Amino acid sequence: MSGWEIIGIGFGILLGSLGLLAFVVPVLWIISHYSHKVKIERVRLQQQTQGTEALRKEIENLRQQFQQLRESSTQFVLSSDNSLTALRDKVQRIEERLDAIEQQTLQQRL
Repeated sequence: MSGWEIIGIGFGILLGSLGLLAFVVPVLWIISHYSHKVKIERVRLQQQTQGTEALRKEIENLRQQFQQLRESSTQFVLSSDNSLTALRDKVQRIEERLDAIEQQTLQQRL
């Protein structure tokens, strides 16, 4: 091979390498760019998921508080109802005694 042929082959390899490089560099840039976008989107979605998880915990906490309020209000209502029933029974017994005393008083007067 002559020197010019070697130079021609070298020049051809150089042009081929530059052509390949001209194709590969943009492709690699596009891949890295979109890879970066995908990573950013994953991080954003993870943050949203974490925010959603925190919101779910807060909602569950509120549900538990509402359940406790329901239970305590139910206990209060039952306690009040029992107190009112006991008071009603006492008033009824007092009225019955009063009626009995009034009848005895009327019978003693006659």
